[in-house]
Amino acid sequence: MDADQAKELTTVEANLEAGPGSNPSQEGNHLQTDKGFSLVDQVKKAPRVVVSDDQYDFPWLEEAARCARREGKRFSLIDSGLLPPEKIEWLAERGADIYSSDEAQRDFRQLEFIGQSAKRGGSILAYFYRGALTADAAEGILGSLGNLGAQGTFLHLATREKDELELIVNLGVECHRGGSWLVYYHRASLVEELVNLADTGTWLHLSSQQIKTDEDTKFLLELVKICQLRGGNVILYLENELPVIFLNDLIKHRAFVVFPSQLYDFRSPYRPLQDQSRRMRLDFRAYYLYPRLFS
Repeated sequence: MDADQAKELTTVEANLEAGPGSNPSQEGNHLQTDKGFSLVDQVKKAPRVVVSDDQYDFPWLEEAARCARREGKRFSLIDSGLLPPEKIEWLAERGADIYSSDEAQRDFRQLEFIGQSAKRGGSILAYFYRGALTADAAEGILGSLGNLGAQGTFLHLATREKDELELIVNLGVECHRGGSWLVYYHRASLVEELVNLADTGTWLHLSSQQIKTDEDTKFLLELVKICQLRGGNVILYLENELPVIFLNDLIKHRAFVVFPSQLYDFRSPYRPLQDQSRRMRLDFRAYYLYPRLFS
């Protein structure tokens, strides 16, 4: 993690500790004003600020979005479902990156309007779908998600069974057609169905715990090549040590390896690889909110 990323995460942690609340008393109003000015100040100083829509009054969120645009920074807003959709659209059009999910319980039509506003504003809509994709219900959900992807929304999904992996391949196709990405987090065994996802340009987040054999390492390197040919990539989270030669090959192929936060000793053979990995810049659209969070 480089200095900018560390600064960004510190800012995020400070914001998430601030919490929601609006006291109608004069003292409460002063507190909200102080919080608002602090938010704008953070936007000016940090490369990226992440807040939830229930932490600040709407005028301060709007001012922060405007400030971020003037400063050439990114302002990311977590959509909890609290604000009406037209206010989320307003913020998106003013440059706020919107991070929504099915937990916000937005209607898909509302999400489409938010996505259109984001496109006009030069921001993004990222949508994390954690719900079921059963055979009976999948068609309607997949159609709605596909429409979002084709419109330019960045879709995020986490570990699915084999039959579900086959169902979501079309989401990768629709995202590729719409100029966005499908981002998929996989904590299960490496399976052949991942090849079809890779072939759509999906960004694959994988754990080193699934790499157990030489065949697994060869399969992962093949996934990297396929992803990259279509504009995607592989992000491997190093949760247990793997052979140095293999990690070196991954990094040479421009895959991303997320090492543990703590630095290896300078005498460790992993240290040069860790330093090299930290210099690689991961596109903010390739993860949901936090670069080191493996959902």
